[in-house]
Amino acid sequence: MKIKNYNIFYTDDDSDDKEIFKEIINELHPDFSIEFQSDGSELLDRLKEIDYKPDIVFLDINMPFVDGFQVLSELRQSLANKDFPVVILSTSNDTDAIAKAKNAGATFYVCKPNSYTKFKDILAELLGFNWANDIQSQHFKDFVYA
Repeated sequence: MKIKNYNIFYTDDDSDDKEIFKEIINELHPDFSIEFQSDGSELLDRLKEIDYKPDIVFLDINMPFVDGFQVLSELRQSLANKDFPVVILSTSNDTDAIAKAKNAGATFYVCKPNSYTKFKDILAELLGFNWANDIQSQHFKDFVYA
């Protein structure tokens, strides 16, 4: 089965995390488009500038200026941006942060693993979803992906 050619946005202030993410995506699907933003305000500005929507947004929580929770809240309040999947990628497994992300409208919450292979496996599975049809799957019911 051919996987859809994704347009991915990844917002994170950590350049090392962005580089690892890019490397994994290029290994999995070298034809996928990735746009990086360094903070939440940059993501929100970019979404206003473009005439298309990303297929999926990966979002860090702890960023300067506008954090991931604020971004998520703004995205889900906007009719134009409320429907695409937003996956939180965070080093935190704090139950309050997870609950806050869920309440703000995140599609998934992924605790960034320490293992490159595990992270690659998680991203491969997430990018293999048919988001429109798989929304009812067990993974979505679990919310926290590990």
